[in-house]
Amino acid sequence: MDKLNREMDEQLQKRVADLTAHNDETGDGKLDAADLKAQLNRIEAQLELQDQQNRHIMRNQRLRMMLSIAMTVVLLVALGVFWYYSRIAYNQVMQATAQVNELAETLQSSLSTVDPEALDSMMQDLPEITEQLKRIDVDALNQVLDGLPTLMDSVNKLQTQVESIAGLFGNLGSVFRS
Repeated sequence: MDKLNREMDEQLQKRVADLTAHNDETGDGKLDAADLKAQLNRIEAQLELQDQQNRHIMRNQRLRMMLSIAMTVVLLVALGVFWYYSRIAYNQVMQATAQVNELAETLQSSLSTVDPEALDSMMQDLPEITEQLKRIDVDALNQVLDGLPTLMDSVNKLQTQVESIAGLFGNLGSVFRS
């Protein structure tokens, strides 16, 4: 901006110097119409340069204002997005806290209903159960769990067949009674 102002000032000084050099047209040292015309031209040149400077300043001010507005909008959008996601996170934390509280209440009510002697007995058996769980073959357990859906389908089919056979025998029994 300073460089531009210096350039404009230099141009202004050059034009003023050109007009000043030719100020006394008659050379008589008196102010006459030609001298007034030269002064008028000098003033017009100064006004023209000032107009250019003012236009440039106004354009820069508009650009700065637009950039400020754009930055403000971007900042507001970022704040809105931050607020939105923080609100979601807050709700999730509150929901998780409520679930933990419910689990704690359930656990507390379960423990309060258990006989202290039975609880002590369970706590005594816990290390033994842990040792037994450590000895389980995880791969074999996974194999059994993988085959469990197929087995359940077979059991369901078998149950359907047994029901249809029972229904058939029930129908035969009613036919023979009649």
